[in-house]
Amino acid sequence: KMWMWALWILPLLYKFSLTALPAKPENTSCILYYKKNLTCTWSPEKETSYTKYVVKRTYSYGNKRDICKANSSTGTWCSFFSPTITPPDYFTIEVEAQNKDGTVTSDITHWTLNTIMKMEPPKILSVKPILGFKKMMQIKWELYDSLFSSSNLNYTLRFRTVNSTHWVKVNFQSDDLVYNLKGLQAFTEYIVAMQCVVNGSYFWSDWSQEKMGITEEEVPSGLDLWRVLRPAEVDGRRPVQLLWKKARGAPVLEKTFGYIISYFPENNTNLTQTISTTTQQCELHLGGKTYWVSVTSYNSLGKSPVATMRIPAVGEKQ
Repeated sequence: KMWMWALWILPLLYKFSLTALPAKPENTSCILYYKKNLTCTWSPEKETSYTKYVVKRTYSYGNKRDICKANSSTGTWCSFFSPTITPPDYFTIEVEAQNKDGTVTSDITHWTLNTIMKMEPPKILSVKPILGFKKMMQIKWELYDSLFSSSNLNYTLRFRTVNSTHWVKVNFQSDDLVYNLKGLQAFTEYIVAMQCVVNGSYFWSDWSQEKMGITEEEVPSGLDLWRVLRPAEVDGRRPVQLLWKKARGAPVLEKTFGYIISYFPENNTNLTQTISTTTQQCELHLGGKTYWVSVTSYNSLGKSPVATMRIPAVGEKQ
C-alpha cells in the first residue's frame, strides 16, 4: 500500500515543484507627463514566463478608479491616457501580476501629483542684447500651459558660445518670463536653452530648443599703425603707404564700419586733411616736410582711440 501511495503523490509533488508564480511587482515609480499621460514602471523588468499585468489606479482623492493593462512582452510599464488628471490631487497604484500558475499583487503606493509632475520645456521667444549693456542679453520665453504661473516654477538656463562645447548653467526664478543673463563677452554669439520644474517636483522638463543671440558690440579698440616710405617723386612729393590692424592682443568685440585718416605738416594743424576708407591701408602723397598722421576706426557706437605716427622729412636721418 505504501508504494501505491507514493506513486499517487509523486506526480503531485512534481507538478507543485514546477509551479512558478510571477515575481511580486516592486519599486513602483510614476511620472505625470503634464496633459499627456501618467506612466508607471515597476520591477522585475523580465519574467521567466509570459505574465499579464493589471495596474489599478484610484484618483480624485480616492473617489474614482480605473486600470491599464500590460504584459511581459511589451515591458513592465503602463500609461494612463484618459482621463487626464491634474494637480492638486493624489492617487494610489497597485500592480497585479498574473501568469499560468497564479497571481501576485504589489503593495499599494501613494502619490501626490505635484511631486511627480513633469512639464513641457519652456519655448524661448527671443535672445536679444540690451541697449547700453554690452555684456548682457535678455531672454524671453513662454510656457506651454497656463495652469502654473511662472512663480510656481524653478528654471535652469544653460549657455555657451557658438564655438564652444562647454555649457554654463544658471538656476533662477522668474515671475514675468524674462531673464537678464549677465557677465558675458561683448559682441559674441551665444546659444541658450532652458528647462523648468514645478516647485516640489522631482522631475525637470526636457531641455527647450536652442536659441542663438549676440551681445552688443563695443566701441572699436585701438590700432597698431606702421608705414612704408617711398622715394620722393619728381615734384618733390613722397608716397607713404600706411598700414594698420587691430592692436595686438585686443579681442574682436565690434564690427568696424571704416577708418578715418588725418594728416598735416608738423606745427601746422591748419592744413589738416582727412580721408576715409574701409580697407586697412592707404597711400598718401606728402610734401617733403615732416608730417603727422593719425588713424581711427569707427562703428555705430563711436570711434577708437587715435593711433598717431610721425613721418620724417625727406632727407632726415632716421
